[in-house]
Amino acid sequence: MPPVLDLIDTIVIVMMENRSFDHLLGYLRLPAFGGMKLDGIVDDAAWRQRYANPGKAPDNFLYEPILQHDLHIQDPPHERADIKVQLGAPSNGVFPMKGFVRSANGDAQVMHYYTRETVPIMDFFARNFLVCDRWFAPLPAGTQANRLMAMSGYTEIDTNVGDPIEFPDQTLAYDWLDQKKVNWRVYHQGFFPFFSMMPRLYEKIAGAPMFRRFDRLAVDFKLESDAKRPRVIFVEPKYTDAPHLGEGTDDHSPSSVLGGQQLLLDIYKALIGNPARWRKTVMIVTYDEHGGLFDHVQPLPLVTKPPVGAKYRDEFTSSGIRVPGLVISPLVKAGEVYSGDLDHISILKLLGQKFGGGSYSAEVDARGVGSVLDTLGAEIRQTIPPPPVAATIQAAPQFVRGVKPQTNNVTIFSSAAAAITQLYPHDLATKFPEYRDFFGILP
Repeated sequence: MPPVLDLIDTIVIVMMENRSFDHLLGYLRLPAFGGMKLDGIVDDAAWRQRYANPGKAPDNFLYEPILQHDLHIQDPPHERADIKVQLGAPSNGVFPMKGFVRSANGDAQVMHYYTRETVPIMDFFARNFLVCDRWFAPLPAGTQANRLMAMSGYTEIDTNVGDPIEFPDQTLAYDWLDQKKVNWRVYHQGFFPFFSMMPRLYEKIAGAPMFRRFDRLAVDFKLESDAKRPRVIFVEPKYTDAPHLGEGTDDHSPSSVLGGQQLLLDIYKALIGNPARWRKTVMIVTYDEHGGLFDHVQPLPLVTKPPVGAKYRDEFTSSGIRVPGLVISPLVKAGEVYSGDLDHISILKLLGQKFGGGSYSAEVDARGVGSVLDTLGAEIRQTIPPPPVAATIQAAPQFVRGVKPQTNNVTIFSSAAAAITQLYPHDLATKFPEYRDFFGILP
């Protein structure tokens, strides 16, 4: 039997936005949905009362975790200071985790969770592949800091910045893979992938072959030669915070989760379109951070110190809050649950083990979490679970954008989009010819 690493040819990384584990996958523990043996929502009055969060003073009404019916919900606060409120002050290393509703200014929807009726593709993945029920955001901070941790193993910022000039020019997994001479590619469904925030990538994002439209994924994975194919694929959704048409598919409130379900289904269908290649593929799905939504599991006691040159001084004394984590691969068993400690750096550890001779970097290697490799078995399942039909996903209601403030993420995405359009209009018009009017580019 060959070592597990030898059974992997392609690693596919999908990072969605701003949902907690309990919010999207906690229901899997409930008896009505099969009672999977994972740390999720418990159908017990005492459990619900134990984890209920008080509302605003003076009444401090307790809000228990309950089923969510609304698809479009407001975007709760989730920066470093907000998460400090959500976790509360620790006592003997234990956080009370009673501040989710208070942090959201009394909005009790942060305590709600979905079930398979709303997230049928996540449900399909959970029952046919593997759920990680102890996958955490690396930091109790927002999107930018956690995505930098995911792609660098460190971050020079602890809160979102609103100007590309302020966004740190860190060494990313893209650069690491280039150094190791490993082919990689980003397939982005929206106009701009996340690291359009980084000015040095503008030209590549506009026109280089390693940044491709998402609709190329299926044909590339099926037909591209082994010599040209990427060994690491990053798939990025249509970001709610970025310039886009329609509704975001990243699951970032106030966008619903329906677009994200369709995206995940489309990725899976593209990958199994080449059965031979699929059988040596590991697909990882997780979320950058919890987005201010309730989860009952204690963060990991990980200390993250500011790196040299960081724009913040206070170290982090815990991980972020738990987020969904799924491993979709023939190398896992159906309905399996992995309960070892993981965070986004676990993906970098896998990359280091596969392509770096066992090591990604000293910082990554020292991180007190496991590797995605720990979730994999040494046997390839030959049977490919057939994908659900698209009709399994609820019909989307009329799009409601909701009220979203001009956050730093919105500002920086807009600035980057304007700069890329101005600097590389021909490349952008060639890449998205049907959207020239949207960008204000003359034919």
